[in-house]
Amino acid sequence: MEKTLWNKGTHEYKVNKFYSHGVENYGDFHGGYLNFGYWENGNEDYLKAAHTLIHKLGDMLKLNSQSHLLDVACGMGGQCVYVAENFEVGQITGFDLVFEHLKWAKWRRDKKDIKNIDFVQGTAVDMPFDEKTFSHILCVEGIVHFNTREKFFEECHRVLKDNGRVVFSDYAIKKRPKNKFEEFLLKTTTDLWNIPRDNFSTPDEYKKKLEEKGFKNVVVHCVGDNVIPGYCKEQARKECINELSKIRGLFAGRFGHIIDIVLDWTYKKGLCDYILVEADKN
Repeated sequence: MEKTLWNKGTHEYKVNKFYSHGVENYGDFHGGYLNFGYWENGNEDYLKAAHTLIHKLGDMLKLNSQSHLLDVACGMGGQCVYVAENFEVGQITGFDLVFEHLKWAKWRRDKKDIKNIDFVQGTAVDMPFDEKTFSHILCVEGIVHFNTREKFFEECHRVLKDNGRVVFSDYAIKKRPKNKFEEFLLKTTTDLWNIPRDNFSTPDEYKKKLEEKGFKNVVVHCVGDNVIPGYCKEQARKECINELSKIRGLFAGRFGHIIDIVLDWTYKKGLCDYILVEADKN
C-alpha cells in the first residue's frame, strides 16, 4: 500500500495533520479506538463503551456471510477487527485518510491473524472503488470531517450494490444558536475540530439529505445522552490526559483536552447531538 500525500492547503491535509500527529506512539491505548463509545448501565470503562457502540452499529448493519463491508474512516483498525470477530461477514475493506492509522490497523489485523480484512488509503469524497462494489458501508464518526457530507453520501450511493445498506454514527446540530455566545461556541467547536460549515445539519436535515442522494428507510436515532457525557468524563480523567500528552506531545495533548471541554459546553447548551443513522439504497 503506497502512501498518499495530501496537498498542503486542502481540507484533507488539515484533517490528516490533526489526526496523524503522534499516532506512531498510540500503541494499544484505548484499544486503538478513537470513537466516543456508548455508555450505558453505569459503565465507566472506555474499552467496553467503545465495543458497545461498534456492536450496536454492527447489529444495525444486518451483515451476513456474503456481505462485503466498507468501513470508512476505519481509524487504527479496532472496529474492523471487532466486526470480523463478532459478526458473520464475508469481507471487510477498511478505508482511511490517514496512512499512519492504517499501519496500526494492519498490525491489529495481523496480530489476530484475520484473513478477510484489507485496507486502502484515500478520501471519502472521492473513493477509489468501482460502482456497486460493496453490500454494506459503515462509518463511525468520520463523516463530520468530510468535505462535504453530501459528497460522501453520493459516493456511498455509487459504490453500494443495489439494495445496499449504510450505517453511520455522526454528530448533528440539535438546535440553531439563539445568541452570539451560542454562535461563538458552535463555531469554536467546529473550527477546532476541522468541521466544514456545510456539515451543520439538524437530524431532520440529515435525513432529508440522505433521501435526496438516493436512500430510503432513513432512520436517525439521537443518542447523545449515552455518548457525549461519558466520553467527556473519560477524556477529563487525569490519567487519560497524561497518556494522551505522552502520545501526542504536551501541547497537542492539552489542546485536545480543550477541544473536549468546548464540545462538552456545546452539548450542555443543547447545540449538538450524537446520532446513529441507518438507511438503504434506493
